[in-house]
This record gives sequence, structure tokens and C-alpha cells, in this order.
Amino acid sequence: MTDQRVYLPVFIAILCVSTASIMVRFASAPPLVIAFYRLGFTALLGCLLMAFSGQKYPAQGLYLPRVALSGLFLALHFGFWITSLSYTSVASSVLFTNLQVVFVIILSALLLKEKIRPGAALGVAVALIGSAVIGGGDISRGRLGGDLLALASGLFFAAYLLVGRRVRDEVEIWPYTTVVSGVSALLLALAAVKSGHPLLGYAPREYALFFFMALVPGIGGHAMLNWALKYVKAPLISVSILGESVGASLLAYLLLNESLAWFQLLGGALVILGISWAVSRETTSRP
Repeated sequence: MTDQRVYLPVFIAILCVSTASIMVRFASAPPLVIAFYRLGFTALLGCLLMAFSGQKYPAQGLYLPRVALSGLFLALHFGFWITSLSYTSVASSVLFTNLQVVFVIILSALLLKEKIRPGAALGVAVALIGSAVIGGGDISRGRLGGDLLALASGLFFAAYLLVGRRVRDEVEIWPYTTVVSGVSALLLALAAVKSGHPLLGYAPREYALFFFMALVPGIGGHAMLNWALKYVKAPLISVSILGESVGASLLAYLLLNESLAWFQLLGGALVILGISWAVSRETTSRP
């Protein structure tokens, strides 16, 4: 499959993941419980799609340890990120989480020998400058704790992407999504119980939110990005995810009345410009 045909699904995936933080804000359950149900429902949906598509996990099971490792990183990502939304704004939480692009570029070059092309690197730099503009303005408002939680979640998401890049060459998308989400859900359930949070007894509205978190940002977002990892390099997917910062900020403004300051508008424009440039350079510079 050509890279150009991958970019539209990636764009749709970014729109889907942009809704995640808004749904989390509307939920009232503890962060670990929210993360457990989102990934639990994602695993169930992945299982249904696996049965419908006829895809199967490799019989020899050689990739199970790496898929389980990916699930661990995903659980840590969601645990830290959803918790960060209680301590900082949606815009900043998503922004600092999406600085995972820095970790991906560094780790991908060291571990996978994948370097983003020089032309595309300029787009990465512009997107990161935009991220720094937004982050600098928010740090001045005293939200450092939440920002650091989000930054840690970005590190774990980078590790999740890199492991997925290795495994997706051999494991089909729906078996991969089912096992990764299932492992993550199990780990988050254990963490929630150990923290004293009940897993049952929430209002029907909460369960509806959990399900839609799995359906839209889970299947439509993360699963689509994992599908794309089979066809394009991890750094390019990582840079594209920066677009979530802009989408989530706009939704927070419209639905949660979280105002956008001048530095958020300026930084968002730079993020969009950087992503567009990186994707176009990566395409045109390919032999």
C-alpha cells in the first residue's frame, strides 16, 4: 500500500482521538476506572472485529511477550494521562502527552534505525516550537504537576508505538488490538482495585461514556494508528498525533468553555503547519 493511501485514515484517526479528553472530562469515575473500561471495551470490540474479519493471532504465539509489553506501556500511558486531566487543562494535557514525538524520534533512531528525512525534520521542529509556545504559556499558570504527568504518559505512549511498529509487521490489526487492550485493561483493573476504587456501581451514563471512548478514540483512533504502523514509519505517525493538541483544544473551547489564549492559538497554528510540512516532505522525498 502506498503512503498516500495511509494518510487519510491517519487524519480520521487524529480526529477520533481528539474526542478522548472531552469524554474523560464528562466522566466522574476515578481515572484508573475510566482507563480500565475504555480499554476493556476496546478489547471486546476488537474481538468482535477479529471474528468478523476472520483475522487470527499467529498460531505459534511467538509475538505474545512483545504484544504484552506493548499492553503494559499502553496501560501506563492511559493511567498517567487520564490522571493528568484532573490537574491541568485539556489543551496542555494533550499537548504534553503528544510531545511523545521527541521520545519516538530519539528512540526510533536508536532502536529501529528509522530516521525521519531532513525535509520532514523541519516540519517536526516547527510543530515542536508550536507545542513549546502553548506549554510555556500554561506552565506560567502553575499547572506543572499535571503537565509532568502528561509528559510521563507521552514517554510511555512512545514506547507503545515503537513496540507496535515491530509487532505489526507480523500480527494483524484486530488480534493485536484485542490482546494489547486486554492486557492493558487487566493491569488497570488490578491497579484500580489496589487503589481502593470499585469497578462496578457507576451510573448508566458513565458506562455509555466508557463505551464511546472505546468506539471512537479507541477503535477509530488508536486502532487505526496501529494499522498505519504497518505501512509508515513510527516517527511520522508520532508527528501526526500532534494534531490531537489542536483538535482537543478546540473541542474543549466549544464544549467545556476552556478558553484559548493567544499562545494556544499561535502554537496550534504552528503545530498544524509543522505536521503538514513533515507529511508532505516525507512523501515527496521518498524514492
